Amino acid sequence: MNNTVLIVDDIELSREVIKNAVYQATKKTSVHFAENAFDAMKQMLKLSFDLVVMDIMMPNGDGFELLGMMSKKNIKSKIIITSGLDKSIVSSSSMLGKLYDLNVVAALEKPIVSKQVSKLVDKSLEIKVESEIDLGNSEIIIDDYLPINLVYQPQVVSDTNVISGFEVLSRWSDDNGALLPPSYFLPVIEELGKQKVFTITVINKFIRDYHSYFIELDGSLRFSINIEPNLLTDESVVDKLFDIYQQGIEHTIVLEITEKSLSESLEKKFLANILRLRLNGFEISIDDFGMEASNIERVVMLPINEIKIDKKITQGLYDNIDYMLKLDQVKKLALVKGVRIIYEGVESEETCTFLEALGGFNQQGFLHGGPSLAKVVVEMLTE
Repeated sequence: MNNTVLIVDDIELSREVIKNAVYQATKKTSVHFAENAFDAMKQMLKLSFDLVVMDIMMPNGDGFELLGMMSKKNIKSKIIITSGLDKSIVSSSSMLGKLYDLNVVAALEKPIVSKQVSKLVDKSLEIKVESEIDLGNSEIIIDDYLPINLVYQPQVVSDTNVISGFEVLSRWSDDNGALLPPSYFLPVIEELGKQKVFTITVINKFIRDYHSYFIELDGSLRFSINIEPNLLTDESVVDKLFDIYQQGIEHTIVLEITEKSLSESLEKKFLANILRLRLNGFEISIDDFGMEASNIERVVMLPINEIKIDKKITQGLYDNIDYMLKLDQVKKLALVKGVRIIYEGVESEETCTFLEALGGFNQQGFLHGGPSLAKVVVEMLTE
């Protein structure tokens, strides 16, 4: 049975180059053409394609629209994205396709290299469709779903320059191997409602990193993982968090939660699960304190161990009286509750010295070290 390939590109020359590349990979292929997203979608609704090779920039229906339509119609074709746009846009297109649950094989920059396309086509058409593969444990599907790498930023006691822990941060690995920061992909994950999948991916990858690199490290070190408050009302996510300790992790895990508001009914469930987590060895941190929904009432209500001062507050303390007044309030509360304060965004010796004069020795920021891969962290600690 012949394979079917749809080439979606508004430029005739590009369509011909890609068609020739497809035929170089396999002669047993039926090639179809479309010049925009809507034309392509019409053809996909009539015929099932094994592979779609699509451009991003097209008039009367671009590639971004096509990815959205393919997701809504649950199109299972493999996808190769091509574009002459900026490299970051090409990578974002690939990322968007994966977040739409689409089977993106690759994203290529134009001008197209015919041999490269031929190899990708050959590889794509040889792979069995998902229905023919025993996927086994669904957790594996989740873990492999997003190309996330983890990096670890040190938290230090500044006067002794001792590392007390690491914040676990995520980076998106694009098709060229670059690690893209959260500002690049987290808004898309939130918009598409993929926070749960993303969080489970981070937890799974942290467990792997821990057993590969961190298990022998000093037991006093803490590892901090960011988590959305609403996810702590989801029992499956809470169970996944419990799995961290059940997988043999011996270091303290700190859950950093932002102060996003929840409905009254969810607040009760949220608090109940926070208490369960505390009783099972987790520590709780209020992240980015001082910004947006920041409020003292939640800090009073929750059984927290830590308050993290937002970097905007940290960097503005020196010349902003309102920030100083807010910090004084937090320091009094922290003293009563017996919790530590960590100052984020410490990027200069001046800021570090100013904080130390206020008694702020627990710090995090580029002055003390940027986010690094697990292997580099171990080398840093064993030097």
